[in-house]
Amino acid sequence: MQNLEPLDLPPSPKPSASGAIVDLPGVIRLLQDKSWLIVSCVLLAVMAAAFYVGRALRVYEAVSTVQVEQEDAKVVKAQPVVSEDMRGFDILYTVVEKLCNAALLEQVLETNHLLPQEGMVVTKGSKVLTREATITRFAHDVKTSLRGNTRLIDITVRNTDPRLAAQLANSLVENYLEQDALMQRTTTANAKVFLQLEANRQKDKLEASERALQDYRQTSHLVSLQESQDIVTPQLQDLNKRLTQSKANLVQADGAYQDSLKMSTNIEDLLAYPQIATDPDVVQISSEVERQADAFVLIRLWCRQRHPKYVLAAASLDGLKQQLAAVVLKARARMQESLRIIHQNALTSQRGLEAEFHDTETNAMHLSDSAVHFNVLARQAESDQAQFDALISRLHETTVAEQIKPERIRVIQKALAPELPASPRIRLIFGLALFGGLAVGLGISFVLSFINTSFRTVDEVERHFLLPVLGAIPKLPKDAGASNKLVAVGDGNSAGAEVFRTLRATISMLGREENWRTYLFTSSLPNEGKVFASVNYAASLAQLGLRTLLVDMDLHRPRVEEFLTGKRHRLPGVTDYLLGRTKFDQLCQQHKDISTLFWMPSGRSVPNPSELLMQTDFQQFLNEGLTQFDRIVIDAAPLLPVSDTLLLASKVQMVVLVVHGCKTSRKLVERSVLFLRRANAPLGGIVLNLLPNRRLCGGYYYSHYHGYGYGSYGKEEEDKTPVETRR
Repeated sequence: MQNLEPLDLPPSPKPSASGAIVDLPGVIRLLQDKSWLIVSCVLLAVMAAAFYVGRALRVYEAVSTVQVEQEDAKVVKAQPVVSEDMRGFDILYTVVEKLCNAALLEQVLETNHLLPQEGMVVTKGSKVLTREATITRFAHDVKTSLRGNTRLIDITVRNTDPRLAAQLANSLVENYLEQDALMQRTTTANAKVFLQLEANRQKDKLEASERALQDYRQTSHLVSLQESQDIVTPQLQDLNKRLTQSKANLVQADGAYQDSLKMSTNIEDLLAYPQIATDPDVVQISSEVERQADAFVLIRLWCRQRHPKYVLAAASLDGLKQQLAAVVLKARARMQESLRIIHQNALTSQRGLEAEFHDTETNAMHLSDSAVHFNVLARQAESDQAQFDALISRLHETTVAEQIKPERIRVIQKALAPELPASPRIRLIFGLALFGGLAVGLGISFVLSFINTSFRTVDEVERHFLLPVLGAIPKLPKDAGASNKLVAVGDGNSAGAEVFRTLRATISMLGREENWRTYLFTSSLPNEGKVFASVNYAASLAQLGLRTLLVDMDLHRPRVEEFLTGKRHRLPGVTDYLLGRTKFDQLCQQHKDISTLFWMPSGRSVPNPSELLMQTDFQQFLNEGLTQFDRIVIDAAPLLPVSDTLLLASKVQMVVLVVHGCKTSRKLVERSVLFLRRANAPLGGIVLNLLPNRRLCGGYYYSHYHGYGYGSYGKEEEDKTPVETRR
């Protein structure tokens, strides 16, 4: 018998890929199907975020803002001992780095009594903190940043205690001011000691020169030499002034040079000198040391001492420190050499002036031999007096400068105890959790949809096979009818009854009704609902008054008897007829509720059902059945596990393939259709079973409008009937 022609269907594009969602309704159906998964992922993400937020440590941030002054405030016109140009951005960044150096942090912790004693170990929960670990941990909690295009520096301190965070931020600024003032006072005190010693020495020298001058006056009986020196005096006075200035310069140059010779070789002490600290080479290598030290701190937290990264980082840091020491010593040497050259130039200038003054003095001695020695003594006394006055003035300025506290930075805003924690960021965490859960849920849904190769809609089946979908059976609710109930004869307005009325009408539209008397229901795999479909279809035919016979031809796993009676009694059936043991009419069982519905069980079990079907004439079985019944509906075995159905498919007038929607792989369905076509089976169409209920056009629309108007129509007609007529 030839295959049936499919219903006339509108041309449709070839599907892109198995299971792919290519249209908006499909995407919406997918989201509805997987809404539980998406909601579950979102809920899990939110619960994880809530758990993290609940367990996370609350960290508070306190911020103190300071401003770097361009120059020190001057109460008096006193020249500072150490001067720096505070207008450069390099100084600003230097202050930023100095605000978070290890020595300052250690001093802050010591001031606030948060640092354990040397050699002591403090246990905090499960952590063991040493002195160095405490400083390192505090360094991670301190952040200093320079605001763009300003001279404002923000000092941020993080801590679990908001008050302690504010206290540490303010203490950091206070300790920096004290440290800076101490450095200035130390430098000024050293200069003061040197000036005091030099002033005492110059005082003794001045007293000696004045005493010598007075003694010479008394011995020489000279009261005034002005008249004898009218010619040479102006010249000598000019030379004397120049020589005095030269000597003063020499004293200053000698003092600076001697001070440089007394400079320590300690690198930290040398870096306190601005001339060395601002040296370009020193600044460059210092920056590299600080960066390497920061990197070494991080490596030391994660690596042990013998780890290659730890050893390499330590060696690099030591090398940079050695380079820094060498560069600092070179800068010290250059500074000493510069001061030596200045001292040598001052000495050479003084010697030149002394030589010139000596020549002039020699000429003056010809005028008055008696005034030579007097003038020498007088000039010496004046020179000593000038040098002494300069030293005393400088000493007074240094004393005043020592009492003035320099203000390199000024506090703009003190840190206040924050009310809300800076970490964790609850809104951000929950926002990311919602977004992440939604993204994961959607991702999993689309992945599952992509790998799902089953048929989910009627349109997919018809486009794929160019076969009509004879019926779409939804997942019926338990109260409407389960898979083991005869729903076709239930409530006329129920969805189950309407489904099989639709299936009956669809099959009748394939051709003349008298041409289709034998039907075979099969499936690709077991448990796809072929028994449910065949039994209820047979019941729907019987409701039309047609004598219908339902035959259980699944000789491997017969289910019709159990479906109709609730038990399996091993009644005689098909196998008994095929073996010639029982006559046909003795095997037909009449349904207890439907008088026109008869059924024939599979009969006794046989060892090889396929061989039995091949050896007997199944066509004779059908012919004998058609003499007694109007319609024969056969429930056959699944196609892929066994070959029984392929032996019967060409003998019937229509084959109906039942497919479990949204579950059975389309490759299995394709294989089943291929087997049926090779067996010349009259494949009438496909029945999609157990489809989810949806209300989208183009989806599972066969199951949503069943019973439309039936219940209300009867009720309305009854309402329109007069009361007397109803009675």
